[in-house]
Amino acid sequence: MAAKRKKMTFETGMQELEALVDRLSGSELPLDEAIALYEQGKMLAKELESQLSAQQKRIEMIDPDTGEIEPFGEREND
Repeated sequence: MAAKRKKMTFETGMQELEALVDRLSGSELPLDEAIALYEQGKMLAKELESQLSAQQKRIEMIDPDTGEIEPFGEREND
């Protein structure tokens, strides 16, 4: 995995991750192959988590009391 892959959509990444999990849980793989798939899944999960984090920062909420736009997560629950 020396080459960087093109940025994928979150949905495509999730499908890929699910396929890796299915392969790992659905068959008896040689240890080396299972470890390689696990490592690939961990890297993919990290990339997906990064994408979610970036999107979360973009989300804005409208405060129903003031009508002002607030960044995600800054509004306290009443």
